[in-house]
Amino acid sequence: MARIVSDPPADTRAGGVPLAAAERRSARAALESALREHGLEPPPAAVAPLADYLALLVRWRRRKRIAGPAEPVELAVEAVVDALHVAPLVPPAGRLYDVGSGAGFPGLPLALLDPARHLTLIEPQAGRAALLRLAVATLGLDARVWAEPVQRVVERIDAGEASPADAAVARAFLPPDDWLAVGRRLVRSGGSILVLAGADWPGPSDPTGLVLAGRVEYALRGRRTRRAWAFRRADGARPDRVTPAGGRRG
Repeated sequence: MARIVSDPPADTRAGGVPLAAAERRSARAALESALREHGLEPPPAAVAPLADYLALLVRWRRRKRIAGPAEPVELAVEAVVDALHVAPLVPPAGRLYDVGSGAGFPGLPLALLDPARHLTLIEPQAGRAALLRLAVATLGLDARVWAEPVQRVVERIDAGEASPADAAVARAFLPPDDWLAVGRRLVRSGGSILVLAGADWPGPSDPTGLVLAGRVEYALRGRRTRRAWAFRRADGARPDRVTPAGGRRG
């Protein structure tokens, strides 16, 4: 059973949900099809947990509890294959924050690929956070779910109530430059900020205090080319403010 934190620092326990054998077989077949199509081979020990995560997503998609592709292979591409392309940029082990987690990707697949990562899923919407707690418990991960806005997390880090992350990632949470401004508030000096963007994003408009640590470009079936960037926070001081979610800097 996983340790799950809902509203820090409170600590709660919750059980997972059972997965039928047929659900697991179907999800594994869909995942293996998606992996073959993209020429990817995750660690053998990660395949079964990744398939179980996909089985949860397929169930919740059919019940209209999450958005995304309805077809299982397409859902595997979007939720798992995309995360596998990003994984080489994420530091091993360490504390990882996934901001605006939604249905849990890329954070949950990244944690399943490397159980030494200490994952925190940050999702302000209560319904989504509840699904994340179920996913964490079902997958047997020792991960945390914080049901609060990212601005509150920044405030708690500033106050010494929470630790900055070694790496932070967000998918479709903010425009890339705005996400960099938020991400810098979440990670320690030397920590990594992962930017998931389209191929048309040229890079930071203000690279001050950032060092490019890596970049990958990849294409998923039927989708436009994507780029994942890893920037290391090189300055000793964190910025003074965080851009509100959904806001653009002038």
